Amino acid sequence: MNYFDYFQMITLTIFLSIFMGRSLSLARKGTHVFRLGSDKKGFGALLEKSFVILFPLWLFEIFIHSLHLDHLQFLPFALVDPFFAHALLQSAGAVIIILSLLFFLLALISFKTSWRVGIDMIAPGELITTGMFSISRNPIFLSMNLYFMGTFFIYSNLFFLMSFIGMVCGFHFQIRQEEAFLAPKYGESYHRYMSQVRRYI
Repeated sequence: MNYFDYFQMITLTIFLSIFMGRSLSLARKGTHVFRLGSDKKGFGALLEKSFVILFPLWLFEIFIHSLHLDHLQFLPFALVDPFFAHALLQSAGAVIIILSLLFFLLALISFKTSWRVGIDMIAPGELITTGMFSISRNPIFLSMNLYFMGTFFIYSNLFFLMSFIGMVCGFHFQIRQEEAFLAPKYGESYHRYMSQVRRYI
């Protein structure tokens, strides 16, 4: 294992700890955090539920690459063989991942009890416009996009490139779905918020 392998394992552990810690904290207070595919039909529901499969696969591939568990690799060689390995690009990826973790943590703090994974059509919580949400309307999605980008820069293979592109497209579709839900839900206050703060940054 080299420096970047250790970095990936440490930062991934931090990310998962923050994610699960906050989820469990809200769950203990009676909040249903995981709403993927809930009360939705069609492509939107399929997209949210596919995340349950694709995200663990992405995590598994990070473990395989970081720990050099090549004997567990089941994806085609063309998907996992690096295009290139340049320390400068990998360093840029590490910086991007650190920024993504910072954005993620600050966004969760700003979110208070309104954080959901998926669209909660039953109890969506209050509209949050302060903290990180005064900079970006979607700081969680922005942080995830950065994390996927940083991981691609570190391992630079087709799988992580496809994961990054797929997640960016999937998150954008999800954001548009959330906007369509939030606009009538919060009315004028949400339209005013949309006019003041950009979708990403």
